[in-house]
Amino acid sequence: GLGANGDQLPPIVAMGRKQRVKKNDDNVTMSSNSSSDDGILLAESNPEERESLEMFASPDALEGEQNLIGFDEDGFDLDGDDLNDANDKKGDVFQPGTSRPAGWSDYQSAWLDAIGEDEEDAEDRGELAYALNKKNGDATTVGGGDAFMDDDDGVNAEEKRALLAQRKQDRQNDLQFPDEVDYEEEGSARDRYARYRSLKSFRKSYWDPKENLPDSYGAVYHFSSFKATQKDVMLEMKEMSDIVMKKGCGVGVSSIRDGDAAMDDSEDEEEAAIARACVPSGAYVTITLAGVFSQSYARLSPDTILTAVSLLPHENKVSVLHMGLSQSVKCENDPEVPIKSKDVLTFRCGWRTWQGRPIFSQNNLNSDKHKFERYMPTGGAFFACTVFGPVTYAPCPVLVFREATESESLDNKRREFLAHGSMLGADADRIVLKRIILTGYPTRVHKRHATVKYMFYNPDDVRWFMPAGLTTKLGLQGNILQSVGDHGVMKCLFNAPIKQHDTVCLSLYKRIYPKLAPTGDEEGQHLVVL
Repeated sequence: GLGANGDQLPPIVAMGRKQRVKKNDDNVTMSSNSSSDDGILLAESNPEERESLEMFASPDALEGEQNLIGFDEDGFDLDGDDLNDANDKKGDVFQPGTSRPAGWSDYQSAWLDAIGEDEEDAEDRGELAYALNKKNGDATTVGGGDAFMDDDDGVNAEEKRALLAQRKQDRQNDLQFPDEVDYEEEGSARDRYARYRSLKSFRKSYWDPKENLPDSYGAVYHFSSFKATQKDVMLEMKEMSDIVMKKGCGVGVSSIRDGDAAMDDSEDEEEAAIARACVPSGAYVTITLAGVFSQSYARLSPDTILTAVSLLPHENKVSVLHMGLSQSVKCENDPEVPIKSKDVLTFRCGWRTWQGRPIFSQNNLNSDKHKFERYMPTGGAFFACTVFGPVTYAPCPVLVFREATESESLDNKRREFLAHGSMLGADADRIVLKRIILTGYPTRVHKRHATVKYMFYNPDDVRWFMPAGLTTKLGLQGNILQSVGDHGVMKCLFNAPIKQHDTVCLSLYKRIYPKLAPTGDEEGQHLVVL
């Protein structure tokens, strides 16, 4: 069989990735009961060419390859999907230097740090920003409250039933009124949706894939062309397979061609070394690993059977993976428990297993932007799933599970099989956009003109969103002409006569990113792969 390169990483299931030091051939077939104490060294890892065990990248913000600053992931325009994540990070106590006015970037807020503390008229803008942001956050609680759906700590049975009922209600509302949102009349829409923008055409409008990336994207590996990288890796593996088919494998491979003369070509010598490092099927092989912790070794029983599989180049690196999934009749998803984006799920990709907080989206073939799905589509629909994980080359089968919580485990419940599919690739530039729709209702209609209410509640918001285009549920397009009065009423013009029972819509978009699953370690980025 085709052997593994000594510089490649052999992941040992139940122990993680370890570095191979050397590989010996005991020269004993599987049918023989004897063994040889003196093995023959087949291949030894070169420390200079050995792949690193570091799964995450160390970005340099000064290189300028991408914008790693951007908005905070737990920004100040929180809606139902982001509110719970922000509450986990923010405390109820003000911390100097950690708050900023809503919508301010790192560069803008850095000027506040330059204000001397000795100035008598210095204003504590951090404390003021904290108070304002907290007020805005309290006023924008819409559809939240399910942060502890997968966590038993501090949540009793009654609270969990209430959270589940709220999630069911949100799911029904999303099915009945897709993407429609409401906000408090006392709030300001321009601050509430500061990170959203309007698109003239979802398919044709340009969106910079490197704009305002979160810090987590700076720690993963980006591919300029994943398909080209996969093609090169597979070509290299095919060349290695051809060498083994031509020269054979094992210690019997000689560097003499046809028994006539020694090969002087360094390339032929390298091919012979590759062939000698491969062992035939049915041979006993001793693999020596480096960096095995005593705790990992102690967990193994003498009767444990381990599986070692070599990794292809780049497969030990973490990137943004995309999977094409669907549900079938064999899936065990409970319809009473909707699966929401950014829930903690378990992924079984090939022989590797890890947990992540994915986001679901549509897979648009004719657009570089893909619409975000708040809940996992059911009924056999095909959808895309984006998650942080180790690089895996397509096609590779994928299984998605939901782990049972501690309380469910006591009731003899096990993990649920949610969806299955295959790997699409690794691309950190794939854009997933979340859409929200602000709705208003025409109160006075005259041919193509209409007076619209209940979309905004103050004239400043009307003027702020005036450049954005409007649509209606009956297919009309229009724009805002002017604000009327002091209560957010506006005059609009459409491309055709509008009917009195029509609904005016304003679509806004922002980019959504997956998250890493919590591991209990606060220091640095971590991804546990089994």
